[in-house]
Amino acid sequence: SIGTITASVAHEINQPVAAIRTFADNAAAFLDRGEPARAATNLQSIVDLTSRIGTITAGLRRYARRGAGSIGPVALDEAIDGVRLLIGDRFRAKGVTLDLPNGPEARLTVIAGRVRLEQVLVNLLQNALDAVADRRDARVSVTVGRKGRDVVLTVADNGPGIEADIADHLFTPFATSKKDGLGLGLGIARDIMTEFGGTLDLVPAPEGAIFRMILVKA
Repeated sequence: SIGTITASVAHEINQPVAAIRTFADNAAAFLDRGEPARAATNLQSIVDLTSRIGTITAGLRRYARRGAGSIGPVALDEAIDGVRLLIGDRFRAKGVTLDLPNGPEARLTVIAGRVRLEQVLVNLLQNALDAVADRRDARVSVTVGRKGRDVVLTVADNGPGIEADIADHLFTPFATSKKDGLGLGLGIARDIMTEFGGTLDLVPAPEGAIFRMILVKA
Protein backbone atom coordinates (compact mmCIF):
# COMPACT_ATOMS: atom_id res chain seq x y z
CA SER A 1 0.00 0.00 0.00
CA ILE A 2 0.98 3.67 -0.32
CA GLY A 3 1.15 3.92 3.46
CA THR A 4 3.57 1.01 3.71
CA ILE A 5 5.82 2.38 0.97
CA THR A 6 5.80 5.86 2.57
CA ALA A 7 6.79 4.38 5.91
CA SER A 8 9.46 2.34 4.13
CA VAL A 9 10.99 5.50 2.69
CA ALA A 10 11.14 7.07 6.16
CA HIS A 11 12.66 3.94 7.66
CA GLU A 12 15.35 3.39 5.05
CA ILE A 13 16.39 7.04 4.67
CA ASN A 14 16.67 7.57 8.42
CA GLN A 15 20.03 5.75 8.58
CA PRO A 16 21.99 7.90 6.09
CA VAL A 17 20.29 11.09 7.32
CA ALA A 18 21.44 10.35 10.87
CA ALA A 19 24.96 9.67 9.58
CA ILE A 20 24.93 12.95 7.62
CA ARG A 21 24.07 14.85 10.80
CA THR A 22 27.01 13.24 12.60
CA PHE A 23 29.46 14.01 9.79
CA ALA A 24 28.17 17.61 9.57
CA ASP A 25 28.69 18.11 13.32
CA ASN A 26 32.17 16.62 13.03
CA ALA A 27 33.05 18.87 10.08
CA ALA A 28 31.97 21.97 12.00
CA ALA A 29 34.07 20.93 14.99
CA PHE A 30 37.14 20.33 12.82
CA LEU A 31 36.74 23.76 11.18
CA ASP A 32 36.49 25.39 14.60
CA ARG A 33 39.77 23.69 15.54
CA GLY A 34 41.48 24.77 12.32
CA GLU A 35 41.62 21.28 10.80
CA PRO A 36 40.22 21.82 7.28
CA ALA A 37 41.58 18.54 5.88
CA ARG A 38 39.67 16.46 8.43
CA ALA A 39 36.59 18.62 7.86
CA ALA A 40 36.88 17.97 4.12
CA THR A 41 36.93 14.21 4.74
CA ASN A 42 33.66 14.46 6.65
CA LEU A 43 32.12 16.66 3.96
CA GLN A 44 33.05 14.08 1.31
CA SER A 45 31.29 11.44 3.41
CA ILE A 46 28.18 13.64 3.34
CA VAL A 47 28.39 13.84 -0.46
CA ASP A 48 28.63 10.04 -0.63
CA LEU A 49 25.64 9.62 1.67
CA THR A 50 23.44 12.04 -0.29
CA SER A 51 24.15 9.96 -3.39
CA ARG A 52 23.18 6.90 -1.40
CA ILE A 53 19.82 8.45 -0.47
CA GLY A 54 19.07 8.86 -4.17
CA THR A 55 19.92 5.21 -4.74
CA ILE A 56 17.69 4.13 -1.85
CA THR A 57 14.67 6.10 -3.08
CA ALA A 58 15.15 4.69 -6.58
CA GLY A 59 15.32 1.20 -5.10
CA LEU A 60 12.17 1.77 -3.06
CA ARG A 61 10.34 2.93 -6.17
CA ARG A 62 11.31 -0.35 -7.81
CA TYR A 63 10.19 -2.18 -4.65
CA ALA A 64 6.80 -0.45 -4.83
CA ARG A 65 6.46 -1.70 -8.40
CA ARG A 66 7.66 -5.14 -7.25
CA GLY A 67 10.78 -4.76 -9.39
CA ALA A 68 13.84 -6.71 -8.34
CA GLY A 69 16.38 -4.01 -9.21
CA SER A 70 19.98 -4.74 -10.12
CA ILE A 71 21.37 -8.01 -8.76
CA GLY A 72 24.85 -9.36 -9.45
CA PRO A 73 28.22 -10.10 -7.83
CA VAL A 74 28.88 -7.98 -4.72
CA ALA A 75 32.16 -7.95 -2.79
CA LEU A 76 31.34 -8.34 0.90
CA ASP A 77 34.26 -6.16 2.00
CA GLU A 78 32.86 -3.23 -0.01
CA ALA A 79 29.40 -3.69 1.52
CA ILE A 80 30.94 -3.91 4.99
CA ASP A 81 32.83 -0.66 4.37
CA GLY A 82 29.53 0.98 3.43
CA VAL A 83 27.91 -0.29 6.61
CA ARG A 84 30.82 1.02 8.69
CA LEU A 85 30.39 4.46 7.11
CA LEU A 86 26.67 4.50 7.87
CA ILE A 87 26.58 3.23 11.41
CA GLY A 88 30.09 3.07 12.87
CA ASP A 89 29.93 6.49 14.54
CA ARG A 90 26.68 5.56 16.25
CA PHE A 91 28.29 2.53 17.88
CA ARG A 92 31.29 4.58 18.99
CA ALA A 93 29.04 7.30 20.44
CA LYS A 94 27.24 4.73 22.59
CA GLY A 95 30.41 2.91 23.60
CA VAL A 96 29.27 -0.35 22.01
CA THR A 97 31.89 -2.66 20.53
CA LEU A 98 31.18 -3.51 16.89
CA ASP A 99 33.14 -6.43 15.47
CA LEU A 100 33.11 -6.52 11.67
CA PRO A 101 34.88 -9.21 9.61
CA ASN A 102 38.14 -8.13 7.98
CA GLY A 103 39.87 -11.43 7.19
CA PRO A 104 39.81 -13.52 4.02
CA GLU A 105 36.15 -14.39 4.55
CA ALA A 106 35.22 -10.71 4.18
CA ARG A 107 36.56 -10.77 0.63
CA LEU A 108 34.02 -13.34 -0.57
CA THR A 109 31.66 -12.29 -3.36
CA VAL A 110 27.92 -12.96 -3.22
CA ILE A 111 24.91 -12.53 -5.48
CA ALA A 112 23.06 -9.43 -4.25
CA GLY A 113 22.58 -5.70 -4.80
CA ARG A 114 25.19 -3.75 -2.85
CA VAL A 115 23.05 -0.90 -1.51
CA ARG A 116 20.17 -3.19 -0.58
CA LEU A 117 22.54 -5.66 1.10
CA GLU A 118 23.92 -2.76 3.13
CA GLN A 119 20.33 -1.80 4.04
CA VAL A 120 19.70 -5.27 5.44
CA LEU A 121 22.90 -5.23 7.48
CA VAL A 122 22.29 -1.70 8.78
CA ASN A 123 18.77 -2.61 9.88
CA LEU A 124 20.05 -5.66 11.75
CA LEU A 125 22.90 -3.72 13.34
CA GLN A 126 20.67 -0.83 14.40
CA ASN A 127 18.28 -3.29 16.05
CA ALA A 128 21.23 -4.92 17.82
CA LEU A 129 22.58 -1.54 18.96
CA ASP A 130 19.19 -0.65 20.44
CA ALA A 131 19.08 -4.02 22.22
CA VAL A 132 22.47 -3.68 23.94
CA ALA A 133 22.46 0.08 24.60
CA ASP A 134 22.08 -0.29 28.39
CA ARG A 135 24.75 -2.98 28.91
CA ARG A 136 28.23 -2.22 30.22
CA ASP A 137 29.88 -4.93 28.12
CA ALA A 138 27.73 -4.27 25.06
CA ARG A 139 28.98 -6.04 21.94
CA VAL A 140 27.62 -6.69 18.46
CA SER A 141 29.42 -8.90 15.97
CA VAL A 142 29.11 -9.77 12.30
CA THR A 143 30.68 -13.03 11.15
CA VAL A 144 31.02 -14.61 7.71
CA GLY A 145 31.30 -18.30 6.91
CA ARG A 146 30.68 -20.87 4.19
CA LYS A 147 27.95 -23.50 3.96
CA GLY A 148 28.41 -25.54 0.81
CA ARG A 149 28.04 -23.14 -2.11
CA ASP A 150 26.42 -20.51 0.09
CA VAL A 151 27.83 -17.70 2.20
CA VAL A 152 26.45 -17.26 5.72
CA LEU A 153 26.51 -13.95 7.58
CA THR A 154 25.42 -13.74 11.20
CA VAL A 155 24.66 -10.65 13.25
CA ALA A 156 24.79 -11.40 16.98
CA ASP A 157 24.40 -9.27 20.09
CA ASN A 158 24.65 -9.89 23.83
CA GLY A 159 21.42 -8.08 24.66
CA PRO A 160 18.31 -9.46 26.40
CA GLY A 161 17.12 -11.44 23.39
CA ILE A 162 13.75 -11.30 21.66
CA GLU A 163 10.55 -12.17 23.48
CA ALA A 164 8.71 -15.22 22.16
CA ASP A 165 5.50 -13.34 21.33
CA ILE A 166 7.50 -10.90 19.18
CA ALA A 167 9.68 -13.61 17.61
CA ASP A 168 6.61 -15.44 16.27
CA HIS A 169 5.75 -12.58 13.90
CA LEU A 170 9.04 -10.68 13.80
CA PHE A 171 9.13 -10.42 10.00
CA THR A 172 5.54 -9.20 9.67
CA PRO A 173 5.24 -5.52 8.62
CA PHE A 174 4.71 -3.21 11.62
CA ALA A 175 5.68 -5.89 14.15
CA THR A 176 8.11 -4.24 16.58
CA SER A 177 9.07 -4.16 20.24
CA LYS A 178 10.29 -0.56 19.97
CA LYS A 179 8.15 2.20 21.45
CA ASP A 180 8.43 4.39 18.35
CA GLY A 181 9.70 1.85 15.82
CA LEU A 182 8.11 1.45 12.41
CA GLY A 183 8.56 -2.31 12.40
CA LEU A 184 9.29 -2.32 8.68
CA GLY A 185 12.98 -3.10 8.72
CA LEU A 186 12.91 -6.86 9.14
CA GLY A 187 9.94 -7.44 6.84
CA ILE A 188 11.62 -5.50 4.04
CA ALA A 189 14.99 -7.08 4.86
CA ARG A 190 13.58 -10.59 4.39
CA ASP A 191 11.91 -9.57 1.11
CA ILE A 192 15.23 -8.19 -0.13
CA MET A 193 17.06 -11.38 0.82
CA THR A 194 14.44 -13.44 -0.99
CA GLU A 195 15.00 -11.34 -4.13
CA PHE A 196 18.71 -12.18 -3.84
CA GLY A 197 17.87 -15.88 -3.75
CA GLY A 198 18.82 -16.01 -0.07
CA THR A 199 17.18 -16.16 3.35
CA LEU A 200 17.02 -14.19 6.60
CA ASP A 201 16.06 -15.90 9.85
CA LEU A 202 16.21 -15.51 13.61
CA VAL A 203 18.37 -18.27 15.09
CA PRO A 204 17.61 -19.64 18.58
CA ALA A 205 20.30 -18.52 21.02
CA PRO A 206 20.92 -19.07 24.76
CA GLU A 207 21.44 -15.32 25.17
CA GLY A 208 21.09 -12.24 23.03
CA ALA A 209 19.78 -12.42 19.48
CA ILE A 210 21.32 -13.97 16.38
CA PHE A 211 20.13 -13.28 12.85
CA ARG A 212 21.41 -15.44 10.01
CA MET A 213 21.64 -14.31 6.39
CA ILE A 214 22.33 -16.90 3.70
CA LEU A 215 23.46 -15.69 0.27
CA VAL A 216 24.51 -17.46 -2.90
CA LYS A 217 28.26 -17.27 -3.52
CA ALA A 218 29.10 -15.55 -6.81
